[in-house]
Amino acid sequence: MIYHAHTADGPDGNPLPESSKKWQPLRTHLENVATLAAKFAEPFNASTEARLAGLLHDLGKYRTEFQSYLRGERSSSTETQHAIFGAAWAADELRHIPCTALAIAGHHAGLHNQCDIEAMCAKRGLRIPETLPVLIALLESELGPLPSLPAPPSWIHDEHSAEFYTRLIFSCIVDADRLDTAHWPASPPADTPLDASTLLAAVHAERTYKTTNAKNPGSPLAALRNRIFDTALKRATLPTGFFSLTVPTGGGKTLASMAFALAHAHTHGLRRIIVVIPYLSIIEQNAAEYRRIFGADVVLENHSGVAPNDDAAEEEKSRLELVSENWDAPVIITTSVQFLESLFAASPSRCRKLHRIPRSVVIFDEVQTLPAHLLAPTFNVLRELAANYGASFVFSSATQPAFRRCTALPDGFLTSELREIAPAPDELFRALRRVTYRLPSPDETFDWPALATRLAATSQVLCVLNLTRHARELWDQLTQHLRDLHGPNLPANEAPIHLSSAMCAQHRLDLIARIKERLRLDQPCRVVSTQMIEAGVDVDFPEVWRALGPLDSIVQVAGRCNREGRRPTGTVHVFKPADHKLPRGVYSSASDQAAITLAALGDPATAAEHLATSSDIFSGYFQSLYQVVNTDHAKPGEPTIQEDRSYLRYREVARKARVIEDSGTPVIISGDLRGGRWAEPLIAELRTRVLAPGQRRFDRDDIRRLQRYMVNVRHHKFQLLLARQLIRPLLPNLELYVLDTACYHPALGLILDNLAPDDFLL
Repeated sequence: MIYHAHTADGPDGNPLPESSKKWQPLRTHLENVATLAAKFAEPFNASTEARLAGLLHDLGKYRTEFQSYLRGERSSSTETQHAIFGAAWAADELRHIPCTALAIAGHHAGLHNQCDIEAMCAKRGLRIPETLPVLIALLESELGPLPSLPAPPSWIHDEHSAEFYTRLIFSCIVDADRLDTAHWPASPPADTPLDASTLLAAVHAERTYKTTNAKNPGSPLAALRNRIFDTALKRATLPTGFFSLTVPTGGGKTLASMAFALAHAHTHGLRRIIVVIPYLSIIEQNAAEYRRIFGADVVLENHSGVAPNDDAAEEEKSRLELVSENWDAPVIITTSVQFLESLFAASPSRCRKLHRIPRSVVIFDEVQTLPAHLLAPTFNVLRELAANYGASFVFSSATQPAFRRCTALPDGFLTSELREIAPAPDELFRALRRVTYRLPSPDETFDWPALATRLAATSQVLCVLNLTRHARELWDQLTQHLRDLHGPNLPANEAPIHLSSAMCAQHRLDLIARIKERLRLDQPCRVVSTQMIEAGVDVDFPEVWRALGPLDSIVQVAGRCNREGRRPTGTVHVFKPADHKLPRGVYSSASDQAAITLAALGDPATAAEHLATSSDIFSGYFQSLYQVVNTDHAKPGEPTIQEDRSYLRYREVARKARVIEDSGTPVIISGDLRGGRWAEPLIAELRTRVLAPGQRRFDRDDIRRLQRYMVNVRHHKFQLLLARQLIRPLLPNLELYVLDTACYHPALGLILDNLAPDDFLL
C-alpha cells in the first residue's frame, strides 16, 4: 500500500484523483522535510534533532483514518488528526528534551503550552498508546531506523535557553514542511547566499556617488560622514556580539551601519543582514533605497501588513501561510513589530523565519524605539542569539538608550559588552550641531488657533503632534487660517500637508515626495504630522515645532531641521499644547520623564543648550524611565513573560509579547471619498485574473503589490466596519478586505471617528 501525505491539484485548480499518481507519497514527504529541516538547523548544530522531528512530524498520516480522509471517504475531524502522534512518541521517548515533541505537535496549530501536551496525548478517541508502535513500524519499514538523538546542546543551561531552542527547531520543521508541500514534485529553490564583498562594493560606490554629487563635497559635514563610515568599517573585524552606533541625525548612520554589517559578515562568514526599522511609515523608503543600491533580488521587504489567519480552515490556512515570507534573502528589511513579535510568537507563520536569524547581523535602526515593556525578554533572547547562535547586533541611534544592566534590565549590558562603532560620539554631537532649541517656560501653552497663526506666518515649517486627533485638529485649524488669508480657493502650494499612519503607504510616499519637491523649489511647505515623520524621513525644514513628548522623539524630529546644514542654524520649538493629552502607557511615562529631565538641567535656555550639544543626557533619561516602567510585560496578578517562558507556556507568551496591544487588521484602500483612485486598478486586475479558470492564484507577489495600499484598523473598529458593510472581501475565501471609499479622506486618510457605534447596528 502507498501512503500519501497530500493530494494534488490539476492545472485547472481542481483536485486530481489518487489514480493520477500525482499525490505525494508520505515517505517522500517525510524524507524531504527531514533533510530540509536538518539543513536549516546546521548553523546552530542541531541537524540531528531537526531531522528526527522532520521524520516524525506527519507520523499520524500513516493511520487508516487519515488516508481515508485524503481519499474523500470521511470528513476532517478529531479522528483525522495527525501531528499529535509523532509528538506523543517524542514526548515518551525523549522525556529529557521536550523540544522535539513541542515542535511536532505545533507544526500546524502553533506551539502549545508544555502542560497541554500530556492532555492532548491522552485523548481517548485517538488510541495513541495502542497505535504508536504500529505507526513507528510502518515509518521504519519505509525509511529505516529512526536516528538516535544526542545529548542536548551544551548551551541549554536553563529554561529560557530550552524555550528558545524549541522555537528554532519548530521554525525549521514549519519552513521545511511548507516548502516541500508548496514545491512538490519539484525541489524547493536553493537558498540565496549573501555575497558580502559584492554588496560592500556597492555600498562603497554609493558613498562615492553621494560624496562627489553633494552640493558641498568638501564641507565639514561631508568630512564627518566619511570619518564615521571609515571608522565603522575598521571596527567590523571585532568579534561577533553587540555594538552601538551613536551618530547625530544627518551623520550617515544608514550607510555606515550597512557598511559595518557587510564587512562584519564577510569577516565572520555570517549569512544575512536584517535591518529592523521601527515604523511602517518609513520601511518603504528604506527598502526602496537598499533595492536601488543592491538590486531588487537581494532585498526582501517583510512587515506586518498582512498576517495569515491561524484560525482559518486548514486548506485556506496553508495557502495563506505560503504567501508569508520566510526570510530567504541576503538583506531583510522588516519592522520592530514583525521582528520582536516573531521572537515570542506561537503561530507557525510567524515562527517560520526564526531559523534564518542565527549567524546573521541584525541592525536595530532607531533602537531607542524598542518597546520598554518588552526589553527584559527581548534582551534575554538577543543574548541567547549572540552567545549560542553566532548572531551580531548593531544598536543604531542618535539618542542611545541606557541598556546597562540593572534591576529593571537583568539582561542589560556591561560597559565592555556594548562596543561603540562611531568615533567619539560627544565630539560628533558638537560638530554636527545644526539647530537651536526653544523650550517652553513651565506655564506656557499653545491652543490650536494660536499655533496655527504661528505656523501660517512661516512659509516652510514642520509641526509634530503626539496624537493623530491633535494632528487633524491642527491641520483643520491651519487650513482654515490660510483660507482666511488667501481666500476660500486656497492655492495648491499654500495648502498644508497632513501625515499620519492613518494613510496607506503609497499615499504617504506621494506626500513625502511632494514635500521634498516644495522644499527643493523653495515653495511654501507647511506640514502637520504625527510622530511617523520623526525617523528615517529625509526632509529638511528651517523651522520645526514639536509637542512636548519623549525626549528622544524631540531630538529625532530635530533631525528634520537644517538637516544638511545649509543655514547657520535651524530652530526647534518645543511647546506644550493646551490639550496636552498623551498616548497611554510608556509614551506618557516617557513624556513625563522628559519634562523632569529638562527641568533638572536648569532654566529653559540652559536646558536647550545641553539638549543640542550633549549625548550624555539620554543615558540618564532612559535609565530613569526604565525604573518607572515595567520592562517585562504582565498585567496585575499575571506571571511575567519571562516567567511564562520558563514554564514553556508558549500561548501565554505570544498573547503578552505584543509590541502594540491591538496592532489592528489591514484593510485595502481602493479609493477616496473625492474620487481618487488608489488600489482600485490593482483590485480589478486581481479579481479578473484570480477568478478566471487556469490563471495564476493569489500569491506573495500580490501581497507585496497590495501592501502599499493598506492601513491597519483596530479590532473594535474593524468589527464595526464589517457590521456596517463598509469593508468587503477582496476575493472569496481570502481574509483581506477592501474599505469603502467614503471612509478615506484624500488629505487625512482613514476617517472613522464620525462613525458612532450606534450607526453600526443593523
